Amino acid sequence: MIQIDKSAVSVPSILISGGRGEVATKALIQEAENGVQVFEFNSGIYGHKSVKELLRQLQYGKCCFCEDHIAHVEHGDVEHFRPKGGFQIDEHQLLQTPGYYWLAYNFDNLFYCYQICNQIYKKNYFPLADENRRVRSHKQDFRLEDSLLIHPELDDPNEHLTFINEVIKPLNGSQKGPATIKRAGLDRPDLEDDRFVYLKTLRILAAVARGNGPQAIPAQQHFKEISKATGVYSLMVRANFTDLI
Repeated sequence: MIQIDKSAVSVPSILISGGRGEVATKALIQEAENGVQVFEFNSGIYGHKSVKELLRQLQYGKCCFCEDHIAHVEHGDVEHFRPKGGFQIDEHQLLQTPGYYWLAYNFDNLFYCYQICNQIYKKNYFPLADENRRVRSHKQDFRLEDSLLIHPELDDPNEHLTFINEVIKPLNGSQKGPATIKRAGLDRPDLEDDRFVYLKTLRILAAVARGNGPQAIPAQQHFKEISKATGVYSLMVRANFTDLI
């Protein structure tokens, strides 16, 4: 994971005050005031091409969780960090409604995500450190919650995650690390296999970078480049090649 910075961009017009997102949010809040617990959402608003494209650019074309580039054959999802329709603490719990319906069209709650990370793993899971602080309506302040999942913008993944070779691990006893690894499927075999293949190539390049040959300096420069947030699996690169970044 990388920490995503939305502070320098303007919220897409469809989600700003007076836009379709705000109108839809007001309607959802009114439904909640009338006792509705299960809501319908308009994916054409939160998943609008202007929203998805901006998130894609902010995330350098990478998934907010697994840090893999989302290929041209994979459209990617607009992921709700706090689930809009309902939530689960774990796989043994039935879906609890309502979810965070008032954040369905809130840009701060939206991220660009690989479909497997979102639909197979993250889904509606949203565990908290203290369930007694769970908010259940728009009248409460969700910012008082302490999510056990790493927030892609507000949390620094470097404080919670590291790598031993291609295997992702929690860092320094972090509670958010294990929960995020599990709920986003960051240790799934196919993802580890992909990271392993990439790491295998990087180890060959690292031998060049650490040597005295004519390609050492270009190789060193390449490591500095791929360790940036723009690079695929950049957290893994930084964890495995600390001497080259």
